[in-house]
Amino acid sequence: MRQSKWKRLTRQRWFYPALYITLVAVVLAGVMVYQFNTATDVTDDSQSEENPAEVVDNTGETGDAVPVMSDQEDLVMPVLLGDQAEIITNFYDAEASSEDQESAIYFYNNQYYQSKGVDITSKDGKEFEVVAAYSGTVSSVYNDDLLGQVVEMEHEGETSTFYASLSDVSVEEGDELTQGDVIGVSGTNVYGDSEVTKVHFRLLENGTPVKPEFH
Repeated sequence: MRQSKWKRLTRQRWFYPALYITLVAVVLAGVMVYQFNTATDVTDDSQSEENPAEVVDNTGETGDAVPVMSDQEDLVMPVLLGDQAEIITNFYDAEASSEDQESAIYFYNNQYYQSKGVDITSKDGKEFEVVAAYSGTVSSVYNDDLLGQVVEMEHEGETSTFYASLSDVSVEEGDELTQGDVIGVSGTNVYGDSEVTKVHFRLLENGTPVKPEFH
């Protein structure tokens, strides 16, 4: 009885086309499932290998990524005077106004000299501590006949700083200083008013004095 029904079913015109379509659909579905699983595995592997938020250290452990370089410090005044600090000689800028240029010139021994830095003093006229404007290494400590005791420091890149007119120095060549560490005490030099205690500060890039912008 069952065989006769099956034979009648197979004799229908639509039977074999329908069977063929069904088989094709099953095969295509299997192929799509396989491709989807393969693509998912590849994506997961790629994400684990290229994820910039993770790095592998020398021990093989995974951790958060660390920046190659820390953000550079902002330049700060080489004094801790707050609103008592006063710039009495500016950096000479060839593009500045005539008034600004006049405040950046020294008169010494009947000659005019352009200031390569800034002179900073205290409004109360008292001596004050001079500090590192950037973190770095003390590269030189010496006495200059015109500028008094001098400390030079080297910093990241090609940046260096220069501290002169010091009456006392508390660092030595090779010392590693953090921004704000004490370098010495303000003093005087032959330029300007010899009665005014100050620090003559310079900022240099690639060995060339540039205008300091304090934060």
